[in-house]
Amino acid sequence: MDNFSTYREKHGFNWAALIAGVLMIVAGLFLILHPGRALHAFVLLFAILSIVQGFVWLAVYSHLRYFISFSWLAIISGVIDIIIGILFLYSYDAAGLTIAYLFAFWFLFDSVSGISFTWHLKSTLGPYFLINMILSVLSLFIAIGMMFNPALSALTLIWLVSFWLLIFGVSEIVAAFGNR
Repeated sequence: MDNFSTYREKHGFNWAALIAGVLMIVAGLFLILHPGRALHAFVLLFAILSIVQGFVWLAVYSHLRYFISFSWLAIISGVIDIIIGILFLYSYDAAGLTIAYLFAFWFLFDSVSGISFTWHLKSTLGPYFLINMILSVLSLFIAIGMMFNPALSALTLIWLVSFWLLIFGVSEIVAAFGNR
């Protein structure tokens, strides 16, 4: 049976998209209004994910040891992930600072890559070369500012996630009504 051919024939309200959209908007607004709690939630999420990933690595080792000679790296990765997760749970402040610096380094590496690619593609970008280079250099300054001010980095992370949740939430609500 071809599910795609009958898709247009199905009409109705998409309650799941509406509920998801409303929840995303509420979460986005919560993050904006309570950035400190949002950072703690990110730390808790990263800690749990790190611990789970550590156990996944340990479980994968039992399968890899028969096929890969350096499968012992899975044990090391698993133990390190579990330790990082426990440390994140133990010290929210250090974990928040770590996440802020990781976010700033991410911006820094992306900015340097943008400058490098823009410079190497200047002949193919034509008039857009200057605009692209200015934006890449501007993002580099923002990244450096985030590295010297980790609170700004953490707040930027929270704002980006908040605005993404708000935009995607509205999109989901529109999609809920669009199927009618």
